[in-house]
Amino acid sequence: MADDYLWDPAAEPDAEVARLEALLRPAAYAPVPLRAMEVPPVSRGRRARWPLLAAATLVAAAGITLARREGATPWAIDAERGAPVVHTATGAVSAGRLTRGGVVETDARSTATLTVGRIGSARLEPGSRLRLVGDGASEHRLQLERGTIHASIDAPPRYFLVQTASALAVDLGCEYTLTTDERGNGTLTVEEGEVELQQGTVRTAVLAGNSAGLRAGRGPGLPFPVTASQALRRAVDAYDIAPADPAALVALLTATDARSTITLWHLLQRVAPAERERVFLRLASIVPPPASVTRERVMRGESGALQRWRTDLEPSWITEPPAWRRAWLAVRR
Repeated sequence: MADDYLWDPAAEPDAEVARLEALLRPAAYAPVPLRAMEVPPVSRGRRARWPLLAAATLVAAAGITLARREGATPWAIDAERGAPVVHTATGAVSAGRLTRGGVVETDARSTATLTVGRIGSARLEPGSRLRLVGDGASEHRLQLERGTIHASIDAPPRYFLVQTASALAVDLGCEYTLTTDERGNGTLTVEEGEVELQQGTVRTAVLAGNSAGLRAGRGPGLPFPVTASQALRRAVDAYDIAPADPAALVALLTATDARSTITLWHLLQRVAPAERERVFLRLASIVPPPASVTRERVMRGESGALQRWRTDLEPSWITEPPAWRRAWLAVRR
């Protein structure tokens, strides 16, 4: 077979080459206008179905979670590892179900999961002691005397409460980890939703993606992002320990940035009136306040002005897992 035609289209093709060309001609390239190459509506429909699929996954996960909780025994203790000990209010050993006034305790080698009524669960890490204070229709209240719990709750706001020696953790519908020692020193980290730490007149809003310290004798500390720099963490710790120290305030203002406005907003309500303007100017330099939130109103500490500013700031405070991870976590619960 001559191959001149393969290199020179003007040459006479070999009979075999001509036969092959005839067979392949239906598959030859044909130019297509750009408009015809656009993604057809069916493909766009497939992309549009992804949000629906994610929503359906969340609904299915919620259904699985609800079914599990409906079938669970309220206040049951499930020993995950080791041998957690359960006592009644009188000190007698219980048969694995927590009753009002009773406690569940894990040693250094044991973990346990408590079914919190019908609204969720609380996992106890080693070295923890947890007491059931109230299980009524208006609220479920636990007391974490020491150790660590990971709570996963689906309930109306302020229905689930956990007391520590230094603050009350008020659940606003979320998932969080709370650690404390017997004196009340510890940390709260929120994975989903929001928890409000309360002690006297102090209120600290800890939203998903943030943490706050607990200080014996001082109550809840300032919240800060879990991704905060070491400089900000050290500055928050120093201020929580000695809020009246001028150097602690200077270090804190220096360490804050656009990612830590949650810290500055809470700081506005903690500092003395003489120092409030410095905090206001620092926060305003990052996110200017709404027109209705004037310097004078903030200097007076008006709660309405502060809450209005929070509305603008809050979206940047929250960091929650993506929908697929929330669905996966819900199925695991």
